[in-house]
Amino acid sequence: MIKRELSITELFGVLSVVALTISVFSNAYFYYSLDAIWVMSILSPTFYIFEILKVLVLMAGSILVVGFLMDIFKWMIKKSYKFRQKKRFKLSTQNILTDCKYKEIFKQNESFQFWQTTFVIVICTTIVVLFTLFGLIKFNSMLWNSFLIGLTLGIFTNKEIKKDKELKLFVFIVFFALTTCFSAQIKLNDIEKLPVAKLKNDKELINWYVLDGSQDKLILLQQSSRNVIKIVKFEEIDRIISNKK
Repeated sequence: MIKRELSITELFGVLSVVALTISVFSNAYFYYSLDAIWVMSILSPTFYIFEILKVLVLMAGSILVVGFLMDIFKWMIKKSYKFRQKKRFKLSTQNILTDCKYKEIFKQNESFQFWQTTFVIVICTTIVVLFTLFGLIKFNSMLWNSFLIGLTLGIFTNKEIKKDKELKLFVFIVFFALTTCFSAQIKLNDIEKLPVAKLKNDKELINWYVLDGSQDKLILLQQSSRNVIKIVKFEEIDRIISNKK
């Protein structure tokens, strides 16, 4: 098989397809949850850019948090070697361990991998549970967080995933899918924080949440009934009230 590097044009094309897929998948999950998948047909391609950024931020955040905690655990192990005489990992008979030998310990020792994984899980679980108890995130968001953190940790630490290219691709696809669903779930959880629109010539004075905008139209969700969605033009809006406190 002849391998060749992708040209800039090809790479841009691949990334564009991936980015658009991310956004379409996220919005499809969101509107499917509202039983309004038909809304997808009126959305323009430019609408999806913001969703792409949200998903990428979530993916990067999950990777950074897990990677940071793994590095913290490595730092703690190095400190324990410097200040304690007894060794927890019997891979070297020398009293002084260099950075190179530390790396060998981190790569080869199963005990280190186990305790590192346990450390990350305990810290992440504690943070997520506290956020849930204090009302910063909802219960379903807690579940999505747990899935993402666990999958990210598996990508970093599982030897089978690192060796098997097909398994690695499958795991990354699952990671991508979970992240896009989580992005949509965050939006679903925060519907009550969305701006409220009031329509002109509306005798019933119904309030509408502003879900999204597309070109010259707004997608509205009735505040009192979550199964009523309306598409209106901007000139039909009397005013939009922010729900931010």
